[in-house]
Amino acid sequence: MSQYYPQQNPYYPPSQGPETDYDEYEYEDDDYYEDESGGDTVPQRLLIFITGGCLVFICMACCVLMFMGLWILDPGSALVSTPIPGSDIGLTFEEPAFPDESVVNDENVQLTILEVNRNVTVPGIPPAEGRELVVITIELVNLGSEEANFNEGDFILINEFEEAYSISPSASAVDGALGRGKLGPDEGLEGRLVFDLLAGEFNMVLGWEGGRDTTPRYIYME
Repeated sequence: MSQYYPQQNPYYPPSQGPETDYDEYEYEDDDYYEDESGGDTVPQRLLIFITGGCLVFICMACCVLMFMGLWILDPGSALVSTPIPGSDIGLTFEEPAFPDESVVNDENVQLTILEVNRNVTVPGIPPAEGRELVVITIELVNLGSEEANFNEGDFILINEFEEAYSISPSASAVDGALGRGKLGPDEGLEGRLVFDLLAGEFNMVLGWEGGRDTTPRYIYME
């Protein structure tokens, strides 16, 4: 009686592989070990850190030397001075300063409106029908380090239609009229500006030329 033997898989038993396969496996493992041990070491990282620190130090030293050079050549250009309060407001008729704000012109002279009186009666100036005298009391202070000029002729009153009124020719009849003169450093004074204008003008703006080489300043009156 014959016996049945199941047919064996041609790949069974699994091949153990020749010795060369085992050696190749060991070689690949050795390669992996070498790659992992060949990374950055502590001395290398320390060298990179020291090199980066030296570069930062050199850049900072160059900046300091450049700043010192600018300071020696021109101290004013090395530092950006803080703008004087009031020097950056009232620069245009469309955006005047408010009545309670002080403005400072390019010559570092500060202007402040102290009081406004309308329809004023002044002895020696006969009233005219349909017109009124407006007297504005101002304060001027020289914040600069050099002498500054002032002149009542530098002031005008501008209505909402941008029509300008100059100082009244009779201004000298008013006690304390500003007139003209000079202000020394840290000196100040009060003076009155007199304008003769149509009665009932509103939304007036005081314009201040402040000198030929300065930008005008504007303060809203009402």
